[in-house]
Amino acid sequence: MSADARIIPEDIMKAAEEALDNLLCNCRESCGSYEAARQASVTDIAEAILSERKRCAAIAKEATMMTGAPIQEMGDEVAAAVMSQPKAHKFWMVYGIGQRGPTYQHYSKALAQLEAQRLASLHPEIVFVVLAAVDAYRTDAPAMQRIKIIKSDPADHTVADDGIPF
Repeated sequence: MSADARIIPEDIMKAAEEALDNLLCNCRESCGSYEAARQASVTDIAEAILSERKRCAAIAKEATMMTGAPIQEMGDEVAAAVMSQPKAHKFWMVYGIGQRGPTYQHYSKALAQLEAQRLASLHPEIVFVVLAAVDAYRTDAPAMQRIKIIKSDPADHTVADDGIPF
């Protein structure tokens, strides 16, 4: 087992070995060194399985946070909905109290803090705060629908005209 494979859990390594044994069945003659090819491939498969496990755990955590339901109670539809959610990167903004809203997005808290300090030194009378993005929402625009205009048939109007124009 290579040094890289030692950080991979044993159950994942075992699953990767079984998968590779199935793939490389009777491959000694055509692949050259069976053991060398097998060991490199086991590590690659194990790393892929570990990566997939981490991705699934992150989806499960996000779905639990979104719905409040335990992951055991969620179906494939909920997991698919969570995976299809658009993602936004975390950012920070600097706001001078009483000033116009901020527009620049800092992609690290440290850079936003430095900018707040810089602005505070230039404008000592204004308090500058660092704001963090914690939630994001978006809605799709309503769908455009064409409505066909038709001529009215005077015979269809059964309501008497009361003379009021509106």
